Amino acid sequence: MKLTDRVPLQATDNTTRIRVPGGWIAMVAGIWALVALYVAQAFLPKNVIHLPGQEKTHDIAFVIAPQGWAFFTKSAKDSEYVPFRRQDGAWGDVRLGPHARASNAFGLDRASRSQGIEGALLLHEKDLVWHPCGDATSAADCLQQAAVTKRLKNRSPSPTVCGRSAMVEMKPVPWAWRDLLPGTHTPVRAAVWDVEC
Repeated sequence: MKLTDRVPLQATDNTTRIRVPGGWIAMVAGIWALVALYVAQAFLPKNVIHLPGQEKTHDIAFVIAPQGWAFFTKSAKDSEYVPFRRQDGAWGDVRLGPHARASNAFGLDRASRSQGIEGALLLHEKDLVWHPCGDATSAADCLQQAAVTKRLKNRSPSPTVCGRSAMVEMKPVPWAWRDLLPGTHTPVRAAVWDVEC
């Protein structure tokens, strides 16, 4: 094979060119954008956008493009259960997360993951009594009003919740109200215990 037999890297005068009209490209892009919009609307919660025939395309979208993100992620609207401990007369958050912090070796230390299991074990004790937080805007305010309801034994092999402790259910502040409240979560209810480790 000679050097001149190779395919040229640059267009030469004798190459064939295909012209695609710009209208065709715009039409195909528009169709795909419309399909993507219908599929997205099928999986989004109710909102102000309503497309014609949206109800009919809902079932089709679930068959053609199923979105199973719940397998990988937790809903951002779900409550979080945050562990607290009373030290020196004040309540303090004892979460080890977020998991990717430098103190957790950027995810290599698994202690922050095991703390969730520890909290679940405590929350599944029998006769758990919850104290409603009412109008409290912070977990500390809610915990000041709550009384110790039970003595528990922490069965975790590496306990992080010991002594006068509590678990507070925190609900995320809806995005539309983000400027009306000081934090990102509001307390819903709290359970306060004396935990033996």
